[in-house]
Amino acid sequence: MNDLKEINIMIVDDHKMFLDGITSLLKEHSGFNIVASAKDGNEALTKLTVNNSIDVLITDISMPDLDGEALCKEVKRKYPDINILALSMHSDSKSIKKVLRNGASGYILKNTGQEELIEAIQQVAQGQTYFSEKVKNNIMAGMTGTEEDDDYQKIRLTKREVEILKLIASEYTTNQIADKLFISLHTVESHRKNIMRKTKAKNMAGLIKYAVKEGIVE
Repeated sequence: MNDLKEINIMIVDDHKMFLDGITSLLKEHSGFNIVASAKDGNEALTKLTVNNSIDVLITDISMPDLDGEALCKEVKRKYPDINILALSMHSDSKSIKKVLRNGASGYILKNTGQEELIEAIQQVAQGQTYFSEKVKNNIMAGMTGTEEDDDYQKIRLTKREVEILKLIASEYTTNQIADKLFISLHTVESHRKNIMRKTKAKNMAGLIKYAVKEGIVE
């Protein structure tokens, strides 16, 4: 017997062919229940007033009237328990940063395969974050080299911790970080633990999301 709860999903996209296609694809998965679909953000918000029992809202970014960024902001303001997965053609760090800052928990590209799409939905439904590989790479590529003191104070990390966070996100090993910053391995590990504790991140994706939301990336 399968006791797993179905994941209630709303899909928002202004391209009908894509909307119909992804709806049909997800309906074939026994763990998903497509509650509603909408062609733009305004229609999505209207439908949520009728039924907001949604676990995951999958939304495009570029839409007329009310785009994905604005939709994320409104949904998280009115329905904070709904988890949002952005599904877009745009892979630049600025587009990614905008929706993450407004409440999205995941970001994948429209050329994503079926298996990764299903995994992303399942992760986001559980309150986790999910980014496709290209999205993660582009976020890392958008890391800035400097930040103002006010920014460091805002995110509660020291300058050194921000520096180490950027190196961690750029896939530097502990040894490489120690060599680059001329500090001991023990010091790197101590900073790493402090960063994880302060950001409450559980993994690399969580650290990236925190960095994006707090303005550490372009």
